[in-house]
Amino acid sequence: MKRLAAILLSAFAIVALAITATLYTAPKATSSDHQDSPLTVSRPGADITDVFVFPAANPHNVVLAMDVHPLIPRGMSGGVAFDPAVMYQLKIDTTGDFREDKVIQFRAVGEGTGQRLEMYGPVAPAMQGTRSRWVGPAATFSFNRRKSFSNGVQVFAGPRKDPFYFDLAQFFKIIPDRNYKNHPNVPAPSAKCFRNPGVDFLKDYNVLSFVVEVPRILLANPKGRVGVVRVYATTSLASGNSTYTQVERLGRPAIKEAFEAFGRHDTTNRSAPWADPYLGKDILSFMTSPKGAGRSMQLGKAVEKVLIPDELAADLSQAGPARYLAVETNGKSALPTGIVRVVPEAALGGLKKAIGDPYRHFGGRDPSSPVIDLSLGVIFGTLGQKVGLAPDDHKDTACLTSDNVTAGDRGTTDTFPYIGKPI
Repeated sequence: MKRLAAILLSAFAIVALAITATLYTAPKATSSDHQDSPLTVSRPGADITDVFVFPAANPHNVVLAMDVHPLIPRGMSGGVAFDPAVMYQLKIDTTGDFREDKVIQFRAVGEGTGQRLEMYGPVAPAMQGTRSRWVGPAATFSFNRRKSFSNGVQVFAGPRKDPFYFDLAQFFKIIPDRNYKNHPNVPAPSAKCFRNPGVDFLKDYNVLSFVVEVPRILLANPKGRVGVVRVYATTSLASGNSTYTQVERLGRPAIKEAFEAFGRHDTTNRSAPWADPYLGKDILSFMTSPKGAGRSMQLGKAVEKVLIPDELAADLSQAGPARYLAVETNGKSALPTGIVRVVPEAALGGLKKAIGDPYRHFGGRDPSSPVIDLSLGVIFGTLGQKVGLAPDDHKDTACLTSDNVTAGDRGTTDTFPYIGKPI
């Protein structure tokens, strides 16, 4: 947020191409994970759009956030509330086996913007995987009002400005299979490159956000150590006997939208990250197929290894700020794309040493992360080579390495609840 000096120290995301699958109506566009299955198209209250984990303003705390209910138009957020039938969850692995050891659950009580919210946790889940029960007891707070609790937790649930940005329409021309409205008769691509300048379709839309700030010690492992956590979000619907069944999940931004055929999204959404039958195979297929990115098998396997299981990793023993995929790449994803693109690979180490590298291993992701542009650089460009994922395969496509869209004023702040006010 503070020009070149801050840019040099800002988040550098590498490969989770944040792409959508569908549109509500012709002029509308989605962002990181909007409307990626038939169920989420028909039930927007269960549709997770983004997940974030980043250091709080208080250095002893961490922020976890999930955005849901996409594409609320400018000026219309005052009439949109959470779906009372949905169990919203943030799931946190603290032991390294990718299975949740703690959960934070949310439930809306009542209809409309006068509804009350209930929060459960962070505590051990009643069940792991795709079935869940409320863990209780609940802390209560009001819709669209922040609340602080005696254990150091702060929480907010209400409308915020969608922080994501992307030239979605052009992407659909390049890879038309990703637009569900093109099915079952998918047309041939009508573009080979992103346009310059790009067009940001998300700047006039809002979402509903859950933002919770918690003392890091509350996310310690069973031995009391604060270290690496892996986080993903789910939405679930009641399935009988006080049990809820998962219908949507999201970890890293839009992995399935970038790599997986639309028809498989619902299966992925209903599976646990460690037991997904398709996503890893589809990442490798897209990366190496001539109809996808057309990259080397070595780079494809490296990307698959980094992204599977699909959970957002953050090292809570590190001060921050957030560095997307820094945990998975041992801190190599530290410099922004614009710098890495112009600096020769042999000089990157010296540049990092010159500017200092004191806090680049937190990982996670914050709302300002430019994940589209940075991810395109790995999928279609040379960033994978420069951050050490695989040797240069000389199969990059220069005009696909950026969508030429900048964030503009997203209204994000350095204080709770961090995500910008709705427009």
